[in-house]
Amino acid sequence: MVIGRCPARTRSVVEVLAGLCPIWRPASEADLSDAVVEPQLACVVFADDLNDESAAHCLIRLRQVLPVLPVFVVIDANDVADAVQAMRLGATAAIELPPCAALLREYVVHALR
Repeated sequence: MVIGRCPARTRSVVEVLAGLCPIWRPASEADLSDAVVEPQLACVVFADDLNDESAAHCLIRLRQVLPVLPVFVVIDANDVADAVQAMRLGATAAIELPPCAALLREYVVHALR
């Protein structure tokens, strides 16, 4: 699942993961609530801005409901503050795009196994 309201960042994530696995993007908060109880969810790629309070709340909620699910947060290059915030909120990893696109793909492949 890819979560993101930031069009450019979300588009980049979808391009990196294209062909790797089915990608589902929730259209609303209600869709997201339904998705987090899905047992076949392999991982979440969070492509939203953590400075947005609702985005941070969403990440916290994911961690509460599915504590062992891999959650990868995509951040802008050299954004140390977002990386720190992501880890504080329980992300498995914070990944810079574009420089670390291959790393994101590798993490998702590993989560799918």
